[in-house]
Amino acid sequence: MACRKCCILFLLLLIWAGLGLNTVNAGAPVSGVAASFTSPNGVSEQCIEITPMPKAHYSKKDRKTQSDYCSIDFSKTALCPKLWSTSPGTIVYEINAAKYNGDYTQFERQHCAEGHHARAAAIAKLASFKLSVNHKGTSGTYAPSSWVYYHLSRYFGTGVHVPVAVYRSIDKQVHLERVVKPALGIVQSRRGLKMLKAGWAFLDAVESGQDIGRAGRAVLTDDDKQVFGALLDNKGDRYGIDFNGTRESGWGVGQNYDFQQTAPYLALRSDLPVADAIKHGIHQSRANPKMARKLSVDTAPVQVAFWMKDLLEITLLDYMLGQQDRIGNIDYIWHWFWLKDGKLQSKRAHGSELPAALAKFQAVRLRQSAINDNDAGVKSGYANFAMKTGMLDGLRHYSPHLYKRLAHLADDLRSEGEIYQWFVNSSGLSSKEIKSIRERTLKAFTLLQSNCKSGSLKLDLEPNEFLFDPNRDQVHKEHLCEAP
Repeated sequence: MACRKCCILFLLLLIWAGLGLNTVNAGAPVSGVAASFTSPNGVSEQCIEITPMPKAHYSKKDRKTQSDYCSIDFSKTALCPKLWSTSPGTIVYEINAAKYNGDYTQFERQHCAEGHHARAAAIAKLASFKLSVNHKGTSGTYAPSSWVYYHLSRYFGTGVHVPVAVYRSIDKQVHLERVVKPALGIVQSRRGLKMLKAGWAFLDAVESGQDIGRAGRAVLTDDDKQVFGALLDNKGDRYGIDFNGTRESGWGVGQNYDFQQTAPYLALRSDLPVADAIKHGIHQSRANPKMARKLSVDTAPVQVAFWMKDLLEITLLDYMLGQQDRIGNIDYIWHWFWLKDGKLQSKRAHGSELPAALAKFQAVRLRQSAINDNDAGVKSGYANFAMKTGMLDGLRHYSPHLYKRLAHLADDLRSEGEIYQWFVNSSGLSSKEIKSIRERTLKAFTLLQSNCKSGSLKLDLEPNEFLFDPNRDQVHKEHLCEAP
């Protein structure tokens, strides 16, 4: 009997060892399957594949990517500082260790100052490590935002690509010596980069023990020995003004209104049937000379139809999560799309030549939108431009699938159901942040449902149907406005 009790206890210990629980936001838990690593200083670091959100769908690739991220040992990779844009980050590279005598810091000394070009000397870029940096003069970034975007996108089943993100911590002394100090030395001699320099100076103060204020606490783990952030990898090429908008009205409110003058956005607000709304959107947007030079009058209607759905997904997520830095940060990835047994299929397109295996399906090559910079949301104090500029107002076409998922989510958050409990027990968000997400979600659904019931909003946007009939002039299915 004693032996049996020992075996049970041993099994429980094995189970507990695989479950990670760390806290951010003054005790808010991040839970999931964890992997641990020991730094050269003997500090235990942690990577957590955050517990799946209830009702969300994760592909095999998602799960493998999570697992791959949590197998990365920073002591066996090269760590280079991000030397471009406005916010600091760490680029994680796999290198030929033998070429550098097993000394990863030798690669860092020789190549990290090359910035983007350091990748040429590496075998592969494994991931980017982004921390929360919110201090005077810095560009706001908030690590939990990245993994909340990831999990919510899988709940909604978005066509828009949102990168996999996991929780990761690192010995602060290792990060200070290998990344932060070299970054400061490199950027100080370069012109511009004001916010980036401020970001690296902030991390230097936190990791060297100078700054332990609220902004500093948001970077450190409970033991003050590590800093934590999100591990992810961005993919895609940056859209031009055809999707990001002209941005001619300047940062902030102005460019967010410019964003709403693109062809797909104008089509979403047209009272015409979807096919005609697309033609109207292209024509109306091209009235701006800058847009006319970038958006062809012959732009494929099916591409605009997919863009319309992309916009609905992006603006809903941004509205719910309070994103303040979306415009100009929307990318695309070329994909082949086709229908098989009435279901949409897609595959990454490498080149423009139709693969022989897809010829019988008459696959179409389209740009799939990607939102990679999702780290300026969730946190209180960020400007919610999707809400501020009324991005959900005046819509005339909506995705029935997205509407149905939003209805279910609103009901769950209202009743503090299983998804609400995921936010409380697994997301690492504070009670104030969770409350704000719930309030914005309920407000978004109330607005859309009211417009749907009044008849001004139709649940008729199903881009898949354009692969059947690009010139359809009526809804093929009737969708109800009532919540499930």
